[in-house]
Amino acid sequence: MLKSVYSRIFYLCTIILVFTCALTGVILLITANRMYEKHAVEGFGKTASILQNRIMRLYSEQNQLPIDALQTELETYTLNENIDCYLFDQEGKCIVRSDYNATEISLSGAMRFAAADEPYCQIGAASGNFTESTATYVVRLTLDNVTYYLMLLFPVSYLSEFSSRLLMILVISLLLAGSVGATVFYMNTAQVLKPLTAITRAAENYAKGDFSARLPEISDPELGRLTDTMNRMADFIDKNERSRRRFVSDVSHELKTPMTSIGGFVDGILDGTIPQKEQKHYLKIVSSEVQRLSRLVHSMLNISRFEEGTYRPNYERVDITNLLITTLLLFEEKIENKGLSVEGLDVCPRTYAEVDVDLIQQVFYNLTENAIKFVNKGGTLFLAVDSDDEQVHVHLRNSGEGLTEEEIQHVFERFYKTDESRGRDTTGVGLGLSIVSRIMVLHSGTVTVKSIKGEYTEFIISVPLRQYEQED
Repeated sequence: MLKSVYSRIFYLCTIILVFTCALTGVILLITANRMYEKHAVEGFGKTASILQNRIMRLYSEQNQLPIDALQTELETYTLNENIDCYLFDQEGKCIVRSDYNATEISLSGAMRFAAADEPYCQIGAASGNFTESTATYVVRLTLDNVTYYLMLLFPVSYLSEFSSRLLMILVISLLLAGSVGATVFYMNTAQVLKPLTAITRAAENYAKGDFSARLPEISDPELGRLTDTMNRMADFIDKNERSRRRFVSDVSHELKTPMTSIGGFVDGILDGTIPQKEQKHYLKIVSSEVQRLSRLVHSMLNISRFEEGTYRPNYERVDITNLLITTLLLFEEKIENKGLSVEGLDVCPRTYAEVDVDLIQQVFYNLTENAIKFVNKGGTLFLAVDSDDEQVHVHLRNSGEGLTEEEIQHVFERFYKTDESRGRDTTGVGLGLSIVSRIMVLHSGTVTVKSIKGEYTEFIISVPLRQYEQED
């Protein structure tokens, strides 16, 4: 296809160039010929005026038309200027002629009529004693109220030679301009289509599933926007593809681990490897793994619904502080077991916002569960609620090891676990914070994390006080 486009552009530009040069050349040729002919006609007029003055001078000297003297004058002029001269009476009969041709000659009525008011000139084929193209110049003169006509025949082969030379120059110029123009168009077209070739190759690689290719920056505005868009598209698809592969790998791993444990323990109970007195203990482990699988599937379904946009939140006006306290009470036993102190709730004001109660409670649940998992034993949980004119802000901070800058950048990714949490968190599936971030998107809110390594980790969620209808 590119070759076809390339050929079409090249041939079109070349044809336009040749046509333009040819048209310009023809116009110049016609204009130059006309100007040269005009200059020649002006010269004919000057010559005719000289002869006319001589004839009038001879007539005035003798008060009659001296045929013999006039014959001599015209013959002399013919020899010196290489022109034929004829003098006709008002009837068109030749009175005097400069040549010795015995052929009778007369001036037609049409020529006499054409020269009645102003000199008449016609450039055409050979005439008179000339074998080449000639110019016939006729001028009317009056002597004592008697009309005469002076006709001059000029050889004008030089006009044809001038046209031929000019035409030759035009053809050579046209060939040179066409060759140079075609070369320039060829190189320019190749340069213009080079980015399109690169874009096509990149698109072919994308179609094959290879998103590693990136297009170079182009200075051309239109193609530059196209390449930028292609690169952004490739980045987006490549990121999604890597995310999909990582997601499949992580899901496979998360499913394989509990399934292996369940299968091993069940097989051990069935074949008697596990003694009867220990079977209850291992059945509890199997139950725990089944519950973890259930949470994993449930979380995956929620994320899928969030990403597909099929979940429609049910907004209602809720006391955010009361909802936070209610959620925290669900972890009362775990808080007591780790000897944690809870701070900040006693000064939290009642703050109302329009939210989906179930979703926001899941956010509080996930963040609180996460905080209790990684708080140091005997540490502190700090909770706070504040608001401004537009949003309510909920802070949940726990003391402990904290997160590094690298870990903060990935903490909301699916199945992401820090190196430390992989050893300490054996019940989680790595989807809690990912779900939190998606619920915040549904509420047009945000979730941010602050942390100082070795001191604390704090999550801050911000939700609009009022929700507005969003167009699909």
